Amino acid sequence: MVIIADSGATKTDWVIISKNSSPKHVQTVGLNPYFWDEKGIIGVFEKDIDPYLGSHKVEKIFFYGAGCGAGGKSSIIQSAFDTFFGRADVEVENDMLGAARALCQSQPGMVCILGTGSNSCLYDGKTIVEQQPSLGYVLGDEGSGAYLGKQLLTAYLYNELPEELQKAFHQKFPYELSDFLDKIYKHPFPNRFVASFTSFLSDYKSHSFVQQLIEQAFDMFFVKQVLRYHNAKQHALYFTGSIGSTYAEILQKSAKKHSLHIEKNDPSPMMGLLEYHK
Repeated sequence: MVIIADSGATKTDWVIISKNSSPKHVQTVGLNPYFWDEKGIIGVFEKDIDPYLGSHKVEKIFFYGAGCGAGGKSSIIQSAFDTFFGRADVEVENDMLGAARALCQSQPGMVCILGTGSNSCLYDGKTIVEQQPSLGYVLGDEGSGAYLGKQLLTAYLYNELPEELQKAFHQKFPYELSDFLDKIYKHPFPNRFVASFTSFLSDYKSHSFVQQLIEQAFDMFFVKQVLRYHNAKQHALYFTGSIGSTYAEILQKSAKKHSLHIEKNDPSPMMGLLEYHK
């Protein structure tokens, strides 16, 4: 049995492959080791993964996750797998390498993630040769769901939204200021909380204010991430993630503004990872 997993800030997509049955697709919460400890991760394995394993022995696990890059905390993920799955051969890599393998296979390209968080890298067809630092939802994540959610929430709390959007936002999220601040500063996973407001942007994505907010966020992503690479405009761009896929037209518009070419834009890297590891 082989398990392939792609884990972002909000969710983890798993595919469990055994010889005599169809692949099983499972979705759990995101397992970023900056927000989870080993005990909590093992709890997810027990509750959400183990019921799908049956009596089969897991021989190989490929886990690609946010927070598992160089200097990250991948050892927490590795230890959880070793404890729960025993002698399985486990490969823990960062989500950027997973995205690069999925989108480019063995071809070079510039790979970008736009989901709850954001990141980018240059891939030579085998390895990541250059990567901008991932600063997380507080200091970075430009263009991501968390970034968009923060921009929207800030505009709402400062009463800067157009009147119709101000009223609609309050109807959908009837919280007091103290409720917002409490969830952001005192509750776990504040990045997921602020990213949840992108559902409002989807409801009103034809509104000029919303389109401008999203386009400015993507502009910031290209400026802070993509254009910092050497000869950035000469590389084909490969995108994955829910935000880049949901707002593909606006992303394309922003890319053209910066003389950049998007070659591919997939909502999830999983099909590409299945192809890569087949």
